Amino acid sequence: MLRILVCLGAVSVVSALLPFKLTDCSKSSNKLVNISNIHISNIDPIHIPGNETVSVDVELFKPIDGRHLRAELTIVKKAFLGYIVIPCFEDPSKSVCSWELCDILSGRHYNNVHHCPMEVVASSPDINCACPFTPGTYHVNPTHFVIDGLPQAVKFLAQGDYKAHITITDTDTNEQVVCYDLQLSTGTDCVGPLCVFGKK
Repeated sequence: MLRILVCLGAVSVVSALLPFKLTDCSKSSNKLVNISNIHISNIDPIHIPGNETVSVDVELFKPIDGRHLRAELTIVKKAFLGYIVIPCFEDPSKSVCSWELCDILSGRHYNNVHHCPMEVVASSPDINCACPFTPGTYHVNPTHFVIDGLPQAVKFLAQGDYKAHITITDTDTNEQVVCYDLQLSTGTDCVGPLCVFGKK
């Protein structure tokens, strides 16, 4: 147990240096989506807990209307000797998280006609957040979000450099139609190994 806590503490003290960057890594001629014009108010690092105002443009080239798109996410965090894989919260035995895209975009958590977080409803009332989606350009106006603090058991993850690899595969054709690489830094008021124990 002590060894685990020491390792978590070592991971938590690595300085956050990566600037925010989203890179399209898709090689498909049947690309599903293009994400552009991302603006985040408080960045490099993103503070957890904290406040952010976000706007983005999403251009959708094909309809999203069924259960044939598999989204996969891999997240790694910088440590002293390189990067370590962050396990999936739903299933810590897995290093790659996988979902049906329309399960993620079901809107079942939001009790409003747009199936969106209330922040998005307030800023961009013409946006719908649940499947199905028709091709077109979707603009999310500047939207204010409050980022909550992390649970005690994973509080050490609130500070550091992260990289994520996001893909969407059309399971009917087995073609990867979305690929993005993301890098960002997060920060917190809690610094150092004592964060593991919930102290500042």
